[in-house]
Amino acid sequence: MASISKRPTKSGLTYRVQVKIKDKGSGKIKVYSTTWKPPEGLSPKQIEREVFLFADEYENTVKMTETASGQPTQSPDSTFSQYAVWWLKRRKDEIAASYYVNCESSIEITTKYIGGYKLKELNPNIIQQYYDKLDRAEKTVIVVTAKPILREKMQKTGIGYMKLRYEKGLSSCSLSNALAGKRISYEYAKKIAVVFNEKVETLFDVQITKQKYAHETVSKIKRTVRAILATAKKQRLIVDNYASAEYITFPKKPPRQIDFMDDEDAKKFYKAADEFPDIRYKTAMLTLLLTGMRRGELCGLEWQDIDFDNATITIARSLTAVRKVGLVLKEPKTESSKRVIAVSDKLLATLTEYKAWYDNYRQMIGDKWQNSNRLFISEFGGTMYPGTINLWMKKICAAAGLSERTVHSLRHTNITMQIAAGVPIVTVAGRAGHARTSTTTDIYSHFLKTADRTAAQKIEEIFE
Repeated sequence: MASISKRPTKSGLTYRVQVKIKDKGSGKIKVYSTTWKPPEGLSPKQIEREVFLFADEYENTVKMTETASGQPTQSPDSTFSQYAVWWLKRRKDEIAASYYVNCESSIEITTKYIGGYKLKELNPNIIQQYYDKLDRAEKTVIVVTAKPILREKMQKTGIGYMKLRYEKGLSSCSLSNALAGKRISYEYAKKIAVVFNEKVETLFDVQITKQKYAHETVSKIKRTVRAILATAKKQRLIVDNYASAEYITFPKKPPRQIDFMDDEDAKKFYKAADEFPDIRYKTAMLTLLLTGMRRGELCGLEWQDIDFDNATITIARSLTAVRKVGLVLKEPKTESSKRVIAVSDKLLATLTEYKAWYDNYRQMIGDKWQNSNRLFISEFGGTMYPGTINLWMKKICAAAGLSERTVHSLRHTNITMQIAAGVPIVTVAGRAGHARTSTTTDIYSHFLKTADRTAAQKIEEIFE
C-alpha cells in the first residue's frame, strides 16, 4: 500500500505519496514517489479522501507500468493514444526517419478520432467507423501567391532580393517562387509580410479551399493503425487486430495515374537538356531521363559510383528531405534498389564533360570547398537539397516549350519507352530497382498491353 506523508511548504500544504515495488527479476525494492497538492476550497475530510484516491491511482499506475525488466509497458486499459505513442517511441531507432515522421503524423490524426478508447474497448465497428470518416475527411488547403504590390514595396523600401535572402535569412527557393508569382506557404508569406510591416493579405492573394486526402495518404494512416494493433495483438493486449482486412472493408483503390512524356515531348525535353548552357542542369536531367533513377538516388550519387571504364552507375544511397528532420542520407527503398546500371555513350560523354567542369569549379572555390564527393552540390560543394532538382526541371521544360512536369515523370518516361522498345520486363524492372517484376507490370500494365498488341502485329508481319 502507498504511504502518505504531509509536507508543509511556503506555498501551502502538500502530500508526498510513496510506492515500493519489488522487482521480480532482480529481487530489489524500487521506490517511486510523487507529490500531490490539494485544490483550494476542500475541507479536511475532503482532502483526506482525495489524497487516498490519488495515492491508490498512483500505486496502480506504477504497478501497471513496472515489468521484470524495469521498463514501462502497456496494458489492455491503456488508451489507443497512450499505446500508439509508446509503440512509436519503441520503434524510433529501427525505422527510417521519413517513416517515423509519417507514423507520427498518422497517429496525430488518428488520436483525434479513437485516441481515447482503451485497447480492450476497440472492436471492428469502431475501427470501421473511423476509416469511413477518414475516407470522407477533408483538409484545408491554403494557396498563397504574391500580388504586384510586393515588388512595389521592395522597390519603394530598397529591400530587394539580396537583402531578403541574406540579411533577413529567407530561403532562396521560396523567395524565387514568390517573386515569380508561384505558390508559397502561408508561413513563408507571413515572414515576408513581417519584413515590410504589412498584413499577409496586403501583399498576397490567399485562397482557402477544402480537399479530400489523397488515397495514398489515407492508406498510410490505415497501415500505421494496423501496425500498431498488430503489435498489441502480439503482446496479447487485444484479442485480434481489428484493423486488418479480415474485419475491415476497404474502398477500391483508384487507378494509378502515370505522368509521362510521349515520344515527341520526350525528344523536345532531351534536345533542350542537351543544349542547355548550364552543365549541371544538363547532366542531371539527362541522367534522370536516360537511366530512370529516382530524384533522391540522383542527389545521393557520389563520384565513386560512376565507373567511366565500364560505363556503369552504382546506385547505393538516396538523399531525401524529411519534414521536421531535414536532409537524410539513407539506403535506397528496397534491397533491389541497390543496383548497377549500364549507361549509354551519350550519358557517359556528358558525365565526363561534367567531371571536368566539377574539378575546375572545385579548384576555383578553394578553401571554401566543403569537401563533398557528391555529383550534385550546393554553392560551396555541400549537400544540395533535392528540391533544387525541381527548379532545374522547370527551367528545362520552359526551354523545351513544354508545360511543367514533375521530376518523377522522367522516371515514368524512361520505363514506358523501354517497354515500347520491347526491352524484356525483367531488364526494365532491374534497371528501375523494383523488387519484383510484378511491381513493374502492375504500374505499367497499360503500356504492356500496348506492347503486346505491337508484338502480335509484328508476328503477323513476319509470316506475311
